[in-house]
This record gives sequence, structure tokens and C-alpha cells, in this order.
Amino acid sequence: MEMQNMERADMWDYRRKLEKTLASPDLMNHQKLQTLVRNQILQSPYDLHFEGEIEKVVERRSKEVSNVVSMLRSADIQSSKSAWKVKEESEEFRVMYREGAEGSPFHTLLVEGYVDGPLDVCLCISWETGLYNKWWPQTSIPAFKIISSRCLKRVRTGEQISLVRMKVSWPLSSREAVLHYFAFEYLQEDLIVVLFNSISDSESIDRSSHGFTREGIPKAEELVRIGVVGGFACQKVDANRCYFRVIASLDMKLDMVPPSFINFISRQLLGSGFKLFKKEVASVSAGDENFREALKDPFYTRIREGLDSKNSTRDLKKGASISVEDQSETTFEDPMLNEIDELKRDDEAIDRRTLKSSHCGTDKVTISPEVEQALKILEKVNSIVREHVTKAPVSRMNGVDLTNLDEKCVEESITSEGDRKCDEVCLIDEARVKESNSYTRETNQSKIGTNSSMNQKSNKGKSVSRLKNIKSRFRRLRIFSS
Repeated sequence: MEMQNMERADMWDYRRKLEKTLASPDLMNHQKLQTLVRNQILQSPYDLHFEGEIEKVVERRSKEVSNVVSMLRSADIQSSKSAWKVKEESEEFRVMYREGAEGSPFHTLLVEGYVDGPLDVCLCISWETGLYNKWWPQTSIPAFKIISSRCLKRVRTGEQISLVRMKVSWPLSSREAVLHYFAFEYLQEDLIVVLFNSISDSESIDRSSHGFTREGIPKAEELVRIGVVGGFACQKVDANRCYFRVIASLDMKLDMVPPSFINFISRQLLGSGFKLFKKEVASVSAGDENFREALKDPFYTRIREGLDSKNSTRDLKKGASISVEDQSETTFEDPMLNEIDELKRDDEAIDRRTLKSSHCGTDKVTISPEVEQALKILEKVNSIVREHVTKAPVSRMNGVDLTNLDEKCVEESITSEGDRKCDEVCLIDEARVKESNSYTRETNQSKIGTNSSMNQKSNKGKSVSRLKNIKSRFRRLRIFSS
């Protein structure tokens, strides 16, 4: 039960991602969509002689793509305006239907779900009409099977015209459809949208408006030619999973059969068809011989290269981010850091001498609370400066200006409080040490000199100078306290 809930949650995420992509500005704005379609068409060999003819074809394809994208986008049943009804829903797929276009008695049908296979494999199985009989539903009751399917002509890479013939139940005769396929590539979001529209005998086809002619397209003779309008979207989820949504409106040309019966049969076939499609994707991903050669076509090569290029760009950005992180952790030579190390070594040496003197009993060392507080401040400054210098070897990193680091850390921690503590130490120990007055003057002069240097310098050398003053001051504090 928990696994089913997780799969349903994944389905919901895949669905939301697809709907967000279909509603992106590039696909909603006609001018932007037209630019994308034009760029794609011009990538393929094209034999039109006049730019004006190309623009007519671009305009036609853009409208067709926009229409299919709008149909696919309408599948959001969460909308209050949604007219979709769910026929079947599981953890793997969903079948829905709604009333067809105005004046049509036939339903618009939709099936969507995830398939376990790469994007190019999903596209290949859907695109290669010559291999439809390898996976298309072959039912006997009611009779519905592929008699033949083949590509009639390749208009260009990503565009073709195919013929599909089907056998249906007696007393009906077999049906056929001449389909125009066009694949729209929106690889910025790992998306392929394929539109398919039937070509009727009565339709006037011209190269300047359609981009192809009737050459190679047979006329309808023995079989009844049906009408189909629809398309599908396939979006990559990861390297081995995609989300698939197909939508279509069919006119089976069955005047003697009640449309309600046709709608019922169509809804029953959709779920079975998707299960077979899903099974075939898994089989081809495992190395099916029938599709291995088809996947070598330049069309699928272009898709794979487009996806790889996008992923390489993403990896490059990720690698740059990792390099910055690695750089921040790399040991390097820096004057400020060296100065801190030297100061720390001097402090440790004084501590060792103090400890040795204490053990020998020659002197009894007494450190006043004020000096202890000043030393704690020094340790805090050391840790803050070391942290910033280590993490940011350049002058500015993540908004921290290292050239002014001493003004932010040293001045606040040492000048404001350390000098006050130093003055208190001088007053407390004045009667005990003769040279206290001179040391106090040196300390005050150091403070004045330091404040002046902070206002005049703006590079990293200023931080080194400040640290030298700190080292000198606290070394004197050590000696003074002893």
C-alpha cells in the first residue's frame, strides 16, 4: 500500500512537471513558438526556393503545434472548467475522455502515464510506423488489429507521411489513415511533442503551404479512410524513465453504428494499448533487435545529442560550483594566514616558557582577569580571520570583502575592547612595574596608528599590518602580566 502511494505521488509530480512545461512562455506565445519551429525546420535539408514559401510552412506548422499543445495542456482535471472524465486510473497510467469538437459525436480520448525507458526509445516506438505491428493491440474480440503500416515519404528529419491500415469487427470493412507526423523538439525542458493529422483525399495540398506534395500518397480505393487529429508529448524524467501523454479525436466513418458504442470500444482499447506500449519500451530498452537499427536514424541521433548537450551544460555548471567549493578548501600561501600562524606559534612558545617557569618554581606567574579576557578576544579574532581567509582566497567571495576584514573583525574585537582591557591592565599594574607608563604610551600610539591605517589602506596588505600590530600588542600584554 505504501509503495502504491509513492508511485501515485511520483505520477502526480511527473504530471505537474509536464503541465508546467506545456504552459511555459515559449509554448504559450505565438511569436516565440514560431521562432522555435522555424529554427528546427531550417536545421533539416529543405528544398524550397523562396523564403516566402518557408515562412508559409513555418506559420502552418506553428499553428498545428500550438493546437496540439493546447489540447495536451487541457488535461488538467483540477481546473474548474475541465470537462474530462476519468475512465480508468492506476499507479502507472490514467485514461480519460470528454466530448469531442463541436458538431462531432465522438469523444476526445487521452491516456497518460510513465514508461521505463529513454526518451529516444519512447519516441522511436511511437514514430516508426513500419514497426507498429510489433506492439500495437491485436485483439480478436472485438476485432481490431494492424493489417499493414509503413512510411510513405520522409519530408525531412522529424517529419514524415505514413499509411496505417486496420481491421475492425464484421460487418464493418477495414479502415485506413494517411497520417502526417511532425516532431517538435523542446529539449530545453527535455520535451518532444509529436502531432499527427490525417490527410483526406479532398484536401488541397501544395508545397508552398504544406511543405510537401501528394506525390507518393495513394488515393483511397477499397478501404474507407478515417480522420484523426491529435498528438503526444513525451518528457524525460531521468535517464531511464519518461512521462507520456497522448490525445486524439477520431472519426471512424461509421454512419450505421451508434457513436456511443464506438466511444465505449475506444475507451476499452486505450488502457490495453498503453500497457502494450509500456511493455514494448521496456523490451526495446533491453536491446530489442527490431528497433536497434531504427534507433541509428539521424532523427534519434539529433535527439540524443540535444539531450546530451543540455546535460553537459548542466554538468559544466555543477562542476564549476564544485571547483569553487574545492578551491575554498585548498591550502594556499597567504600573507595574512602566515601572519596568524606566526602569531599562534609565538603565543604557544610563551605558554611553554611560562609553564616551564612555573614548574621550576623560580617565578610565580599571575595573569589578571583583564589579560585573560584580552587573550580570549585574540583567539576569537584568530579564528574569525582564519575562517574567512581559508574560505575565500580571493579579494571578494560570497559577499565578504577581505580587504576590509580587519575593519570588521579586528577593530570591533581588539580596538574597542582589547585596548580598553589593555588600559585597565596598565592602571592595575602601574605600581608593580616601572615601565608600565612607557608600555601604556606605546599601546595608545599603536591604537591611534592602527585606526589611521584602516582609513587609508584598501587592500589585503592592510590586514597583515593590523595583525602585526595585534601580535606586538598582545606579546607586550604577555610580558606585562608576568
